[in-house]
Amino acid sequence: MKRRPIATRLALPLLALSALGPTLAVQSTASETRVPPDPLVLVGVAPQALPGQPGGAVTGVVAVRGRFSAHVRLLDPTTGEGRREVFLPPEVRLDVSPALSADGKWLAVALTPDPFTKAGRVGILSTYPTTTGGFLKVISAGGLTGTLSLEFSPDGTRLAAGNRSGYAQLWEWATGRRVTTVQSETGYEPASLEFSPDSRLFAPIFRAQTRTRVFDARSGELRATLRGVGYGTFTPDSRGLLASRGRLVLLEGGKEAPPPAYLAGTNGVIGFSADGTRVLVRRTGVDVQGREWLELREVATGHTLGALTRVWDGWPEALSPDGTTLIGGDGEGGIRLLPLAPR
Repeated sequence: MKRRPIATRLALPLLALSALGPTLAVQSTASETRVPPDPLVLVGVAPQALPGQPGGAVTGVVAVRGRFSAHVRLLDPTTGEGRREVFLPPEVRLDVSPALSADGKWLAVALTPDPFTKAGRVGILSTYPTTTGGFLKVISAGGLTGTLSLEFSPDGTRLAAGNRSGYAQLWEWATGRRVTTVQSETGYEPASLEFSPDSRLFAPIFRAQTRTRVFDARSGELRATLRGVGYGTFTPDSRGLLASRGRLVLLEGGKEAPPPAYLAGTNGVIGFSADGTRVLVRRTGVDVQGREWLELREVATGHTLGALTRVWDGWPEALSPDGTTLIGGDGEGGIRLLPLAPR
């Protein structure tokens, strides 16, 4: 099928990696949009970002960058159209992926250690042009040395930092107050940093853990311990954890509950649409050709709206905020925006 460029203004030079080859325009088929390989990494999806045009629908933005590039691009998550771009300052550690706030306004980045105290540092950058430039906030602390992952709470008031030394810290970044430090029970680093959709709860997911601890994101107090749950994602109502093998574990009491229809035959949830009506899941097992499948389902009924084989190239996958498009790797180092089911 012949490909055609849909947004040539996305063919922006990428720092550090642009010298390796020519920059390509975004390409598409009738059913798929591809942002050219850099290789690109999905930084995050901001479901609450304001529309590009006054009065337009809130479609959010998706942030991508080259794996070790200082150039972050914010794109429309369904068309690939460029919204804006951020060039990371020289002191940003490019080996740690930035975190994108849910409203698309801020990037959290790991910085090189303080040149005088040698303490670790994390900086907050605006994704919009500012008159002063530079960082909106810089947090410096010994406990931030070795930061390897960052995550904003949905309301943007909290920032979690995972550390390679086997702990996670929770910060009220605007004031620089450390809320709590959570030590791993396995000695391994966090695999993910989960916040509940209402931003009230925080659950660091450490590698090889066999139970998940849930903390109050305001005070840092332990709220629940879910035994036998090594991995999970909060439910849209923030009352439970969607665990592996299609299980639903309630936070109150830590008991398993009958799973909703949309979890049947799945091995985990990738993400929900911004309005909570659609969910992207991983189907259990593989087909006769050894392929993994992803399904887009209705939350209310569990009905399958669309399905596709999973392209695994080591990059994370996400669902667009409007619940119509898969965002993920294309198997060749690029990012694909693949429509699943229109509204």
